[in-house]
Amino acid sequence: MASLAPLLRVQALGAFSVGRLMNERDPKARRRVVLAAVGISLLVAYAVGYMWMVGQMLVALGAVEALPCLAVTTAGVGCVFSTFIKANGLLFRFRDFDLVVSMPTPLWAVVVSRVAPLYGMGLVCSLVLGAPLMASYLLAIGVTPAGVIVSVLVLLLAPAIPLALALVVSFCVAWAASRTPFADRALGIVGVLATVALVVGVMLATGGTGTSGQGGLDALAVMGEQMRGAVSALWPPSAWAADAIGGSTSALALYAGVSTASGVAAVAVLSRFLVPMNSLLCAGGLRRAGSEPTRAGAPRSPLVALVRKEFRLWLGTPIYLMNTAPGPILALVIAIATAAVGPDAIASAMNIPGAGRDAIATLMAEVLPWALGLCMAMTSPAASSTSLEGSARWIAQTAPVPSSTIVGAKLALSLLVTGPASVISGTIVAVGVARTPLDAILCVIAPLAMGALSSCLGALLDARRPNYDWTSEYEPVKRSVNVGICVGVGFLATMAGAVASLLASGLGSVAGLAVALAVLVASALLGKSALHTSLQER
Repeated sequence: MASLAPLLRVQALGAFSVGRLMNERDPKARRRVVLAAVGISLLVAYAVGYMWMVGQMLVALGAVEALPCLAVTTAGVGCVFSTFIKANGLLFRFRDFDLVVSMPTPLWAVVVSRVAPLYGMGLVCSLVLGAPLMASYLLAIGVTPAGVIVSVLVLLLAPAIPLALALVVSFCVAWAASRTPFADRALGIVGVLATVALVVGVMLATGGTGTSGQGGLDALAVMGEQMRGAVSALWPPSAWAADAIGGSTSALALYAGVSTASGVAAVAVLSRFLVPMNSLLCAGGLRRAGSEPTRAGAPRSPLVALVRKEFRLWLGTPIYLMNTAPGPILALVIAIATAAVGPDAIASAMNIPGAGRDAIATLMAEVLPWALGLCMAMTSPAASSTSLEGSARWIAQTAPVPSSTIVGAKLALSLLVTGPASVISGTIVAVGVARTPLDAILCVIAPLAMGALSSCLGALLDARRPNYDWTSEYEPVKRSVNVGICVGVGFLATMAGAVASLLASGLGSVAGLAVALAVLVASALLGKSALHTSLQER
């Protein structure tokens, strides 16, 4: 146990960046950490509030008994995603592997110290996503000391089984990636599709009930009664947890026993096979690297060559792709779904009479362009592309091309990601929803403006304030203050455009176009400033 404590402390400091904050005297570094903490706190508050509203909605629908199952399943899904993202790099193919395993500590202590952060992230998902649903359930049926104790125990054990399953899948994916050319790109694409599917699924599950009237409420009540059975079939441990909270001692013993056994088995297997597993992954990576052919292409201009290099980096870095590609894909999904359904179908589903259908069509024409714009505002590969140069930044700083060409390539990639998706999704919405030519123009200009803002602002911020001191791509992509500022400014600009369109009665399209054009002008100025930023001084 004495050898385990220092390893756990190192992993905790690395996970929360506390060590850097304690040892860093630069006020700017401290400010970045504080801003990142504020952003994470706001995100957690939003998630908790959203899950609380979902819980209250299910209580109103008469689906109280489904809440414990849903809480455990939701926590499990969050744990699977967090483990899948972090296991490769924390347990498999991690840096300084030879140094870590050769330390005078037992291998099981190394395994526990690296599984503990994964379980900690699963606990965070369990508390953020599952606790509000469980609280809604307890308040609905009546709070008792036994119910609270069992509920807390259920949430604490909820990550154990998903963690063990996700570790198995993570190793299989890493093994396949070590033997398959371009596997990292495929992994990133699969992650993007899974993220989009998760978002769309949550939207359909929690926001797709738009009926009204007594008949609609009766139908929803029937659906609520069937929800527990559906969730239990999807994830059987959730049924054990629900029965345990209901007072079944045997269900509690089964749930706790299987969860504990899963965690112990995962640690035991990793303690026995961690060295051969990582050796297998490294050997496959060397063999794959030696088998890839060398390609010689025709001479290209520096800008084209750098854009291709940025595109390969974008596709070949899973966490980078998974955080910047879902926005355009969601915009396309929203556009296609809206055009397929149409205002009339939505009005019929909401039991709105013919007199109110014009109002629904007007509202969709004014709001949908900015919904697409919000998807683009959350998409900025340029906000972390300069930082991703990392320890290889000397190549860009000493390259025989001006800094404007290097920054321009990063900006161009971001615009190539957001621009076509904006035009295509905006055109689809314009055809299906727009009532006037101005509405159709706004459907295309609004997402283009938000994509340009996120790209240009992101390129400027990351070129002026790059973070080259990272040990994993996760840091500049997920913990970057530049990304947080870029997304925040894009969100505020989108809200400003939506409010202007909604409040300008009769002139919503004109007001929206004015905001979009102003954002485009500001984006052009930001992009020009980014191109004049020198990387040699950073």
